[in-house]
Amino acid sequence: MLAITIYFLCFVISELCGQEKYVLPCKEYLFYLRMDSLETQIGTKEATGRNDGEVYKYQKPFGLKNQPYCKMLQDWAFWVNLEVKEDAPYKFNPLAISLYGYAKKNGTKAIYYGNYGDLLIWNNAGQITGHIECIDSVMLRGNVRTIAGNTSNGKTGNQREGNGIYQRERNIKHPLSRILLMKGIVGFTIIRNIASKQGCNIK
Repeated sequence: MLAITIYFLCFVISELCGQEKYVLPCKEYLFYLRMDSLETQIGTKEATGRNDGEVYKYQKPFGLKNQPYCKMLQDWAFWVNLEVKEDAPYKFNPLAISLYGYAKKNGTKAIYYGNYGDLLIWNNAGQITGHIECIDSVMLRGNVRTIAGNTSNGKTGNQREGNGIYQRERNIKHPLSRILLMKGIVGFTIIRNIASKQGCNIK
């Protein structure tokens, strides 16, 4: 009963605030291997604070270098574990906000609630830029722990242009700054599968 009440309150609040969640289908093997791969990247740091060094591997599939990589990290975690490219749950794109638009158009609307593996998306007000992080664990009152790329370690520092990959505590309703506002959540409906492969989880 308590769980139903919490879900209902989350739905009402999200409707009032205009934040929405959309879910996309994702094969079971890919969903979990991607989470394993993300965990192996925690603690990875840039070489000189210019989106460089070891974090270049997230940018390389896009032919980019020295660019913000929060979204490219999330795409990389899927990409290195694909059995076939058609298994990708969405079209890979360096822009965080692009995923929200894709999910809104191609996914299914769901109750605004954070689940393991969901992607939180923030949008810079009036711009096409933003920030994205993956939920690693769920706590109370909308609080979650995430795996975040291109952010800072701790509560201070630049949240969108940090120096590495860290675990952060966020809230599914809260902005990251005065202009970096919470846009919404993209989640995944797991498609069960029989066979799976070993993950590519080498740091």
